[in-house]
Amino acid sequence: MLMFVDQEKSIKVLRVTATETGPTIRKRLGVISKNTLEPNEDLKRLGPDETAELKGAIATYKRAEDARRQAAALSFPATVRQVIEYLRESASESEKKLIVSALLEGVRQIRKL
Repeated sequence: MLMFVDQEKSIKVLRVTATETGPTIRKRLGVISKNTLEPNEDLKRLGPDETAELKGAIATYKRAEDARRQAAALSFPATVRQVIEYLRESASESEKKLIVSALLEGVRQIRKL
């Protein structure tokens, strides 16, 4: 059985093996980069069952990222409204500059679509 340990920039992959005496043994097999969701070379030597388990975990992480992106996009109108309220009510000059720059860059990128 594989175990996947979520870390800030990667996902650590461990093999968990039960022993007859009680405690389980965890052996580090490799890592999956969160930037690419590609397994490192060490993980390319797994057997068919563990490879299927690894592919399933990677697919789950991809679905989670897609869901986060969709949630951010669908809540964007409300976020824009909240940002504008913040700009009007309490943002400092440096915060206003930072936020407006980001908004202008976003509009510039949207025009390229």
